Amino acid sequence: MYILTEEEFEEKYNLYSQELMNISYGYTRNRDDSLDVIQNVFYKFFNSHKSFSSQLDEKYWLIRITINECKDLLRKKSRITILDEDTINSVSFKNNTNEENLRLYKLSEKVENLPEKYRVVIILYYYDSLPVKEIEKILKLSESAVKKRLERARIMLKKEMEE
Repeated sequence: MYILTEEEFEEKYNLYSQELMNISYGYTRNRDDSLDVIQNVFYKFFNSHKSFSSQLDEKYWLIRITINECKDLLRKKSRITILDEDTINSVSFKNNTNEENLRLYKLSEKVENLPEKYRVVIILYYYDSLPVKEIEKILKLSESAVKKRLERARIMLKKEMEE
């Protein structure tokens, strides 16, 4: 059994928190909910006393726990929060024109409305810039399954954006 020191915990938090926040926000679309998720994830991490064979295993574990926490939160709330204008302005799109912002806003709404199995691969691939190989390990899918889900999600999004 391995116990983290406060310094180690702080180092891990600084290393992973922003990426996990991005993943969480991709699911919840709410900053406060994302912060709650991250707090729960790091609480579990600190109390897990788990030792990892590599930093990559540790990262995958944290991402998997983040995804599970997001799913639990959304299940509890049993609703999907749509991005509001204030959230968009505070989070991203600051250097874009109003037309580009509107297009990105509409796209983010469409991503939110995707079935979960497609939404998660889009979030991990585009929002967090994870390669297919990493997504495969995180979601415990084959490489071809991840690629197929990305392809289907892109088709769905393209169709939705054309309408």
